[in-house]
Amino acid sequence: MRRQLSMPKKTSATVLCMCLLFGLFSWPLLFTQTDKLAQEAISNIANSTLNQLHESILTPLLRNDTISQQVALQRVTEDQRILSASLHGMDGELLAQSASTQSQTGGTETFSQSIEFENTQAGVISIVIDSRPVIEKYHQIFINWLLLWLVFTCFSTYISFRFVGQIILRIARVSDRLPGKTEPLADEISTLETKIQPLLSTSGESSHEPNNCYFYSLISANIKNHPRLLQQLNKDNLDHLLEKLDYCILRTLQLYGGERLEGMEDSFCFTIRSTDCSKQHLLVCLMAVYTLQQLIEQLSKKLSIDLEINWNISSKDIETSPRFWHEQSLLSLKKQNSDIASNLQEGLILLHCNQFNIEDLTSIAKFQRYDNHQFILQGFSENRMQLLHKQLEYLIRICLD
Repeated sequence: MRRQLSMPKKTSATVLCMCLLFGLFSWPLLFTQTDKLAQEAISNIANSTLNQLHESILTPLLRNDTISQQVALQRVTEDQRILSASLHGMDGELLAQSASTQSQTGGTETFSQSIEFENTQAGVISIVIDSRPVIEKYHQIFINWLLLWLVFTCFSTYISFRFVGQIILRIARVSDRLPGKTEPLADEISTLETKIQPLLSTSGESSHEPNNCYFYSLISANIKNHPRLLQQLNKDNLDHLLEKLDYCILRTLQLYGGERLEGMEDSFCFTIRSTDCSKQHLLVCLMAVYTLQQLIEQLSKKLSIDLEINWNISSKDIETSPRFWHEQSLLSLKKQNSDIASNLQEGLILLHCNQFNIEDLTSIAKFQRYDNHQFILQGFSENRMQLLHKQLEYLIRICLD
């Protein structure tokens, strides 16, 4: 490639620094902890040995039995960790001693304990412990961790370099295939962003292609008593209600040619689109909303669950590509409907229309003015109501029976 792959080096250097910092801060902590555990282990060995020696040598000491004293000391030094054991009198005089065949070198520790009988000190026993094996055993844990940390650091650095390198190579190939002048930037991702930015512009050539722009109507149904439903219904009943709602929406959209969109926790949304803005398109949207509203009311009665829902219809011309702008346009309609729904009474169907006034809309349905370019649906003509009732009966039969 013409450009230097800087991102893999930066990423692997970052991973290496993080591993080094981890090792730098954890090394003294682990070393101190292992050394503490080693000292505790040595202390436990000494206390256990002294207690056993105290029990075995007390009687021979009171009887002044030097042979038994020597035997007790020799039994202690049979442990390879004990280099020597000694018995001293009250005046510090050495009464008996036993030493192992191992030569005493550095790394030894001496422990003593008084021999008491009826609250009277009868003597002192002392042992010399070779602490090196115990310390080396615990320090081996630290060495093993150090080796594991070195392997992990090297492996993580190498893997991050290779993995990011492969990703950057693919990004660079995509960037080279995109139109535009290639200029040296900070990294390959910046180059790709620079090249792809013109393609996301709404003034691009793709936005003027035929059949790329449609007139979308977004219908939002806001459940105003959603918090109360969460408190009143258990999980099974709530899941059953949501399943029924989803099925009613699905069958209605199949009848009217709508498409379900992701809503929010207290609302659901769908769209109906046409090639251009027309009163016929708005009529289809109103009929779909009215039919779905009546179907959900029947569902509410059947389940004995009160659903307080208001309905909002907003429309605008939306391009299908680039997809980012398409989704952003739908998101703006969702926000617009959500703002209106917060102040709209339940059970109402509101049409937000900038293309027609209320006189123009009287040819498709009866409306009442609500706000600027906002109208509340009052009803349809008698013939259209008969058609809607037939469609509603069909949906009730397949969704609720």
